[in-house]
Amino acid sequence: GSYTLMRSYVQDGYLPPDESVRVEEYINFFHQDYASPTEAAFAIHIDGAPSPYAETYHLVRVGLQGYQLPPEERPDVVLTFVVDVSGSMDREDRLGLVKESLYLLIDELRPTDRIGLVSYGNSAHTVLRHTPVSEAHTIREALGRLTPEGATNAEEGLMLGYRLASRAFDPHAINRVILCSDGGANVGRTGPE
Repeated sequence: GSYTLMRSYVQDGYLPPDESVRVEEYINFFHQDYASPTEAAFAIHIDGAPSPYAETYHLVRVGLQGYQLPPEERPDVVLTFVVDVSGSMDREDRLGLVKESLYLLIDELRPTDRIGLVSYGNSAHTVLRHTPVSEAHTIREALGRLTPEGATNAEEGLMLGYRLASRAFDPHAINRVILCSDGGANVGRTGPE
């Protein structure tokens, strides 16, 4: 996300805020095209060269590439999305981007995969109980109903998201809770602990 945000600032004629510059996210934005391992869980790719910025230094790149599981071998997934709909998300490059990304994801999943959706602003709401992707129209309609409102109660959103996920947990599937937020919690408990 940092690279996309930076690009938007620069295209609008501004420098990005210092705190938004996350070098690792800039690098991870680009596909490195590392060869996929065939007999291991991951492969390590290392290269280096003299630094173009200082003669006495070298730059070293260490890249990891995980094994690419063929789609037909992947277990079903049970995904619970916890989406920040607070006022700060009221932008096309925030809530709009989350919706667009989830619409694209639906097209990549299998009919037997399931999606649940929780939103939070001032408070948290279950927007959609886990629904199979075979009912994509229902999932798309739920995403379309997400509208920005109020503060950012991330704690309540995460608590409700994990409750929803635990009810839909499938021991034979890949189960994930995914937080979609600009990261500015300001209601409820906001500290990392």
